[in-house]
Amino acid sequence: MAWATDWTSEGWSLERRLRNRLLAAMTGLWLLGSGLALYAQWKETNRVLDTAQEEIATTLLLLPTPPSTDSTIVLPHPAISHNQAMLMQVYAKDGRLVWRTQQAPDKPLAPLAKHLSISEGDWHIVVLPAPHLDRIAVVAAPMHDRLEALLSGAQALLLPLLALLPLTALTLTWMLRRVFRRLDDLNQDLRARDRGELDPVAVTGLPRELTPLAEGLNQLFERLMQVRQAERAFAANSAHELRTPIAAAQAQLQRLVHEFTHSVTMQGDERTAMLQRIDTLGRQLTRLHHLCVKLLQLSRADAGVGQHTEPVDLIDVAQLVLEEFNQPEQQARLHLELPTAASDEQTGDTIANESVMVQGDLDALGIALRNLIENALLHSGETQQVTVRITPLPSIEVLDEGPGIPPDRLDTVRQPFERGESPSPGHGLGLAIVSAIARQMGGTLDLVSPAANGHGLHAKLLLRPA
Repeated sequence: MAWATDWTSEGWSLERRLRNRLLAAMTGLWLLGSGLALYAQWKETNRVLDTAQEEIATTLLLLPTPPSTDSTIVLPHPAISHNQAMLMQVYAKDGRLVWRTQQAPDKPLAPLAKHLSISEGDWHIVVLPAPHLDRIAVVAAPMHDRLEALLSGAQALLLPLLALLPLTALTLTWMLRRVFRRLDDLNQDLRARDRGELDPVAVTGLPRELTPLAEGLNQLFERLMQVRQAERAFAANSAHELRTPIAAAQAQLQRLVHEFTHSVTMQGDERTAMLQRIDTLGRQLTRLHHLCVKLLQLSRADAGVGQHTEPVDLIDVAQLVLEEFNQPEQQARLHLELPTAASDEQTGDTIANESVMVQGDLDALGIALRNLIENALLHSGETQQVTVRITPLPSIEVLDEGPGIPPDRLDTVRQPFERGESPSPGHGLGLAIVSAIARQMGGTLDLVSPAANGHGLHAKLLLRPA
């Protein structure tokens, strides 16, 4: 059993510390109480045995005087169970030894001048003068008897401690676990939350000492909610407000290109340089428009666009999204793979599944798949194949043949504005949007890179079946 705890270590257990402290305190108090009880027992044992020796000395004083004043009567010693027996002497007033036990010496065991009760070496000696009888009785009892009584008392007090200590530890552990069970519920509640869930924790049922902690967490959640709402509103409003002037700027740029193309006032290198500048401006406006769209999608994802779920057909979602990529070069690179259910018995041709139903939101799934396809087209080069695969797991998989993402960056690129090492332009928002939508629909986004032949990215959006 661990009695000491490393108080400087991280990840320490409050339950273990309380248990160890309570055990240490109970053991210390028990030992203190046992010490006080043993001290009281020692004093009481000495008092009782001193009284017994006094009574024996009084009895010795009443023994008859031997007929001869020159002889000493030696009393036979009774059978005993240990080597040290009680020693007894009776002296006359003039110092002559009158009576003694068999093992008692001929010389006085202690000074005979006055009443004494002293401990010397292995003996406790009582000297009891009787002036009216002209006698002095001396009784010496071995200290071994007193120490044996003290040891017996110590065993009676300490052995139950040793026996009950493990039971006490188990009882304390059981009681503390019951007390901390409510805290475990709070811990499980916080662990089970989605990264963006900031609902208040339940305060009812918590111990009074932990209520301020829960209230502090709720206040922190409320402040974080306000900050997040302000960020969402800023991103959404900014992106929304920017879309109109960007669209107007793109329209004006197209008009300028048309007018400049038919103009004859500028020729040669000057005309070429101007066309290059117009083309650069167009690309920048397109990129800015694309960023606004991504910010709006990220804002919708953070707002919980995928939390409202209903049965949705993945095949329909994939076909609808692929229709948006209607440029010839895009159509040439995209390939849709549908799950097969069986083979036609007559022709032997495989029959594709008519539907793969999942629990999700049509709009959110469209945003997620659109971002996965855009990400694959952007980072896999201008001629590489991009495969969109529907599986009956159910899942949507997008595989490209680009350079891929280093394995140590696969978790990082799920965060907003985090990009891989691809030289292709991008804002680092696509995978963050897909990851947020997947969590809201109870699914997962798995990224594998390299996917095949040392390159490529395999993105799998695993969803809940309907």
